[in-house]
Amino acid sequence: MNSLFADRLTNVQIAGNTVRMEFSTLELLPGNDQTNPKTSVSLVLVMPLDGFVQAYNGQEAVVRKLLADGLLRRNEPTPTA
Repeated sequence: MNSLFADRLTNVQIAGNTVRMEFSTLELLPGNDQTNPKTSVSLVLVMPLDGFVQAYNGQEAVVRKLLADGLLRRNEPTPTA
């Protein structure tokens, strides 16, 4: 089995029944703005739409558990004037 690493999901495109997801890694080079780091695509994952929905449901369940366990908290909207 291969292990791959990405810092973030940077793009999702849906064409028909196919989902294309681009994952990126941060470019932490000297001189780069650390508050808005540059990214470069490190992996493109293409999967059928039903597989994407199953993956989404699994991730949603993990997020709910992290919220329930207090390991993650929701961002509250800031009031507008």
